[in-house]
Amino acid sequence: MTKHPPQMLDLLGAYCPMAFVKARLHLDALSSGDITTIVYEATPSNEPLVRSIRSLGHTILLEELVDPASITPEPGKPNEPQSNDYVQVTLLKIEVNR
Repeated sequence: MTKHPPQMLDLLGAYCPMAFVKARLHLDALSSGDITTIVYEATPSNEPLVRSIRSLGHTILLEELVDPASITPEPGKPNEPQSNDYVQVTLLKIEVNR
């Protein structure tokens, strides 16, 4: 049985350039044509993330701001309490291209 990577990558708390490194490792583990979701904090330091993913040749199918409370944590990852500071979260739906 082939082990498949998770189809959602939670980058909350990660900032570029490390957010991009984690995103690239996630995308590299997927096959061409796979659809994956990445969520990350919409901060100035993460602004290059979408551009960098596109530069790898992947297709951004959806990019939208979402309520952080609507994000379901990855299995095995604790649902950490939100701070009093509101953080905007961006959800990306990506088609992997090789």
